[in-house]
Amino acid sequence: MSSNVVAHVVIAPFACHGHILPAISLARVLATKGLFVTFVLSQHRITGPRSAASHLRSLQASLPSSFHLVAIPDSLPSHGLVYAIDEGLDSVTLEVERSQRMQQPFERLMDDLMAADAFPGAPVCIISDAWLSWTQETADKLHIPRYVFYPSQPTVLAPLFYLQVLQAQGRLPLKASSMIDDVEACDEDHLVRIPGMPPLRNLDCDSRLLETFARSVHDAYIQIWMIVHKAAGVLINSFYELDTVPIDALRNRSLNPSKVDILTVGPLHFSATFVHPASEAVEGRNVVSQEETHCLRWLDSQSASSVMYISFGTLFLPSLAQIHELALGLEASEQSFLWILRPPTGILCRLEEFDVSSILPEGFLARIQKRGLIILNWAPQKLILSHSSTGAFFTHCGWNSTLESICMGVPMVALPQFADQRMNCKLLVNQLKVGVKPQRGAKDLVERDEVERVTRLMLTGKEGMEMRSRAKQWSAAAVKAVEKGGSSDQNVDSFIMKMKQLSLKNL
Repeated sequence: MSSNVVAHVVIAPFACHGHILPAISLARVLATKGLFVTFVLSQHRITGPRSAASHLRSLQASLPSSFHLVAIPDSLPSHGLVYAIDEGLDSVTLEVERSQRMQQPFERLMDDLMAADAFPGAPVCIISDAWLSWTQETADKLHIPRYVFYPSQPTVLAPLFYLQVLQAQGRLPLKASSMIDDVEACDEDHLVRIPGMPPLRNLDCDSRLLETFARSVHDAYIQIWMIVHKAAGVLINSFYELDTVPIDALRNRSLNPSKVDILTVGPLHFSATFVHPASEAVEGRNVVSQEETHCLRWLDSQSASSVMYISFGTLFLPSLAQIHELALGLEASEQSFLWILRPPTGILCRLEEFDVSSILPEGFLARIQKRGLIILNWAPQKLILSHSSTGAFFTHCGWNSTLESICMGVPMVALPQFADQRMNCKLLVNQLKVGVKPQRGAKDLVERDEVERVTRLMLTGKEGMEMRSRAKQWSAAAVKAVEKGGSSDQNVDSFIMKMKQLSLKNL
């Protein structure tokens, strides 16, 4: 087949930050490798205060001309609050509701694209987030395949593929009463047994399957994953060597009776088609913002593997009490740290009006100014993780952050909260052995003594050094997966070949 054949695909992510960014990376990989990509976002994600457009602008120089961004209408009112989007877990429920309202404008867009005679021709495939389950109906109407983009790890995906059986058994929602850590000590009501995999605790499955999660989100989540069995395939932001057991299980008919194609295509941000975050281009300081310059200069002043990086993503907002415990523990550790700090739950404000000292212990900023850097709201995470001074990452275990840290060879202090994060934590701590999970004390807080302990362990202890060594081995495996001929590279090429074959049929 001629490499000049152009195939047109449409990518539609779920409108949460942690879903949009890896979808942009997927689009970039596919466009760089020869597909034409129409990338669809709701209007508020392009023009709103936490817009994806700002991220896209930072990538503009490296985005191919075959990447086309399209906005479709939504019902989000405009306002000036920075934290109106991705503000705690309630924002997920709001985005689920808004995503359902995108169906009609999306279908109108698809009709227009299908009718267009000019280059690049009609779309041959829809790639959409599982939350946009109605795109399966759209794809069926247009007689084109739909692939689901899954931005997390396969071990979390396996129970989702098994929901039909769990529902038939009357197991949904999953019971969440048992807090026993040892799988062997759990009773059957608190275990999920999936063909081809070791038993999983209910609590380690995606928390949206548990009885403790909001029922509206729980019910919607079950329905979207039932529909996934109608898809042509699933593109997963991971690599086979990292998740061999669940990938093999997902490819087995006992778990996947519809033979949905399972393709690992990650780590997408680490793809060989990109500029490596630790390459000379980055080390040469081709940065695009004052925040990046500030971070890098401060990290340059620190010694190798000496800095604890703390960031909890876009959805987890620690309480004021937890912020104080973290601050006092970091101070007591006497180690260097770089902390991305967001106002705690319940504080809505404009960033330019927010005084960060108001949520920290009295005198804290003055006492730590020689060895601590606190940045409000945002920092260039890939640059920080790739810097030689960064020794460990205190994280909420979101998959984007987890995978980025693995790829950069940085071990983690794992503080999971919801969704896939508990399973990500188990992968880091129990399987890969590149992470430690701090113990929680009174009121479910990680107290200052424990923060001090894990910080010292990771930055100065033998155990932390060994974790760094193992993390670097996994980093090398990630590079190999996306290099030419690697497991993920082969899967991407296979997918592109299928799209070009579909395009030829339309000629």
